[in-house]
Amino acid sequence: GGESFVFEECLEGHFFAQQGFGAGQTSSRAFAKAVRKEHQLLRSMLPVGVRVIACEDRMDLIRAVICGPSSTPYEDALFIFDLFLPPDYPNTPPNVHFHSYGARLNPNLYENGRVCLSLLGTWGGDSVEVWDPLKSNILQVLVSIQGLVLVPEPYFNEAGYDKQIGTHEGRHNSRQYSESTLLLTLSHMIKTIHRPVPPLDAYIRRHFAERRGAILSRVARITEDAANAPGEGDAVGGGGAPAASNP
Repeated sequence: GGESFVFEECLEGHFFAQQGFGAGQTSSRAFAKAVRKEHQLLRSMLPVGVRVIACEDRMDLIRAVICGPSSTPYEDALFIFDLFLPPDYPNTPPNVHFHSYGARLNPNLYENGRVCLSLLGTWGGDSVEVWDPLKSNILQVLVSIQGLVLVPEPYFNEAGYDKQIGTHEGRHNSRQYSESTLLLTLSHMIKTIHRPVPPLDAYIRRHFAERRGAILSRVARITEDAANAPGEGDAVGGGGAPAASNP
């Protein structure tokens, strides 16, 4: 929807601010046309839980925030990404940086902000989805992060771990990974509130004010379940289908 895609004059502290136009490169007509097409697509097709901020001063910079999907360890957390469109875009995929606040929350999201996704050319192995200049777009990247990275059982996103799906070892490892991921995600929420990425300050405050009750009651329930658990059980926040191993 319209409210989910907005323009801001500048994107303060953008990870890629010194690249592209920031390094003195100029926009070609083809680039400007491609970016306008992206903006139109984002304005009309963004899924629920994704917000995008385009930069009025810099066509090559975008900031996106994805709300952690329900029934995952990431539920209600906000995940912020800085995107950079290279001068020859869409012939090459965008560069994407994750605001990790120093934590490794997922096999595809690194502490240093690297986002591993075959669509971006940053994930090895048998790529199921590679960048196609004629078809691929920013919307596809954001939907892939939301649907293939922020999943109910992120443990199985680690390369090769999909072989453990359906085994006792896999269930045990996945549950442990999801429990520790949930704790890291709660810490990530607190850091997001205390060190908000502009211009999302008001949006972040409003989001957590609205979701505070749900988050606290979920934490209380999980704490109670953990105290009563005999040792075996479902993964925290799990219950969904196993994740695709090769986003």
